[in-house]
Amino acid sequence: MTHYETSRPGQRRGRGGRPRRTGEDSTPWPRRPLLMALWIPAAAVLLPLGGALGAFGAWFVLPSVALVLTGATGLIYATACLCRIRALQVAALLLTVAPMIAVPLMSMNTVQATLLSMRGTAHPGTVTDITVTHGKGTSYTCEVRYDDAPGRTRSVACGSGDTAGERVSVTEDPDGLVRPEFTAEAENPRFDLAMVGLADASLLVVSGAAAGLGALLHLLRRRRYPVAPTAG
Repeated sequence: MTHYETSRPGQRRGRGGRPRRTGEDSTPWPRRPLLMALWIPAAAVLLPLGGALGAFGAWFVLPSVALVLTGATGLIYATACLCRIRALQVAALLLTVAPMIAVPLMSMNTVQATLLSMRGTAHPGTVTDITVTHGKGTSYTCEVRYDDAPGRTRSVACGSGDTAGERVSVTEDPDGLVRPEFTAEAENPRFDLAMVGLADASLLVVSGAAAGLGALLHLLRRRRYPVAPTAG
């Protein structure tokens, strides 16, 4: 004898004959939701940590990228699994994509500025040449000739407003731990740190709220529309 499950209002058939609620994504509900939810605070740590490592040069590029990708992937997957309402998934992704990109980049700049402000040496100089690089975005690199070290030049990231012949001051680390910066940009690391904290907190709040709300709606729907076991 063949047995059929009765579909209640608000349910659709999923794979294997299991009913799926209208508006829910097909992402399976995790067996250990609390363990899955730990990816959200873990990402809030991995993203700035990966960005911070990126400030220390080419040797740390791979570990930096690995930490950032791990944190971002874990955050997206955890949010998708715990927030099974498609509208919430889309909203959470749109609100977190900018902080996910900004947090590692700002963390890298913060570490660089902090080290330069603590142990850097300022060198007055003159911009001799500007290199423009076109890729996903447009970047500018200034060649600066130091006044206190004749014949010595350094490449410094700059902007479109900088011009050849401009008088500048460059702060560099004596051991070369981080890249040099214009002195004005290396004098206020506290502001950069505050911006990193704000972006990271917004990432944590938005993703945590979306996952929590999605999980609550899932549990309420499961109570309202329990799936009756099939007779074998």
